[in-house]
Amino acid sequence: MRYISYTLLLFLLGGMALPGAAAASICSTKETVVFFGNGIKTPEQKAYESMDLLKRQLEEVLPTEEYKLLDFKLSYNETGGAIRDLFEATIQSLTLNTSRFWRIIWLHEFMPDWFADKLVLLATALDKSALVTNDSLKDHVNTYATIIAEGKKVLLVAHSQGNFFGNQAYRLLDSGERQSFAMVSVANPDSNVLGMNTPDAPYTTLTDDKIIQAIIDANVLLPSKPMAPNTVNLHESDDPLQHNFVHTYMVEGSNSNVGVLADIIFALDSLAAPTPIVQTGVITVSLTWGSEPDMDLHVYEPNGVHVFWDNLVGYSGFLDRDDISAFGPEHYTVSSCETLQYGVYQIALDYYKGDGPERGTLQIEAGLLSRTFEVAMGSEEYGSPVNPVPVASIVVSSEENGGYEFNIH
Repeated sequence: MRYISYTLLLFLLGGMALPGAAAASICSTKETVVFFGNGIKTPEQKAYESMDLLKRQLEEVLPTEEYKLLDFKLSYNETGGAIRDLFEATIQSLTLNTSRFWRIIWLHEFMPDWFADKLVLLATALDKSALVTNDSLKDHVNTYATIIAEGKKVLLVAHSQGNFFGNQAYRLLDSGERQSFAMVSVANPDSNVLGMNTPDAPYTTLTDDKIIQAIIDANVLLPSKPMAPNTVNLHESDDPLQHNFVHTYMVEGSNSNVGVLADIIFALDSLAAPTPIVQTGVITVSLTWGSEPDMDLHVYEPNGVHVFWDNLVGYSGFLDRDDISAFGPEHYTVSSCETLQYGVYQIALDYYKGDGPERGTLQIEAGLLSRTFEVAMGSEEYGSPVNPVPVASIVVSSEENGGYEFNIH
């Protein structure tokens, strides 16, 4: 009983895939975004190290012109769900001693019978949906769909429980989006890869992977068994469980490493390029208001240039309309990536002229992001031409691939 419980919990802790929703990006020349999906026990820094290893190895095997078309991102998920529930259910019995909980998990301390019993009850009640938190899955799907809408392809390299996330995300994409989404599976505990459960599905599982073998033998975690191991490495790694992505599966020159890279290359060649369905504009800021005569939009560009009614053209963008009769809009735009600057665009407002309280509506679009701010302006005392009131900011940062990322605050 303790052996089964221990191996199942190792499985739960050993590698679940996941989401990092990034800011919207434009001006990128990349054609495919390669995601790495990590495990729930993996600290974020370690997950990035796995992604960096993947990048280095692909750079070595791909022609330079093909590698330059790839962007790399991390799908990261914090520990939660079933293992968190187990932690909360047992921690009281351990007199709030959190360190003892983890010592028992890793067999540094004897596992009491009551703890093992709780573990077995948890394991027999679990299915794959319990391993995928709704928030994480939603983040995954939104991120993949946004990238595909930009006209880019998505390839997920999923390790261990990351396969659950990838498979469920695939089911939630529409039929058109699925044509531009692929998954390469590593140490797969699920029964399929995007619905495929044949030997030619893109997956690599080692015959001596002790985590996967324990799940197959126990057959209590999943409604169906994991896909059969299909790869043998000539030499075992230092990883006692033979399950680790970096230290086992991606050891350079190993059979598993060769298989994973071959699956990635095949997937990259097979993905369909989607037709962009969103307009990847740069920055647009619009101000509208009610019946009072004059509200003014002010933008401070990252280089310090103040764009407003008395200086309509900045370095990055321009104010194409200064409405002095009411309603608006007043409209600032950066029309080209060529003039876009890294840094902060500060958006401010001034109630220039009017008799009573007014409400301004500020609409900001930056890349693929969009936010609306409603601003109550009590009287002409709200700001001045030289000291408008800051309302929002657009932060523009660089991407590794040479594009831009945006955040609106």
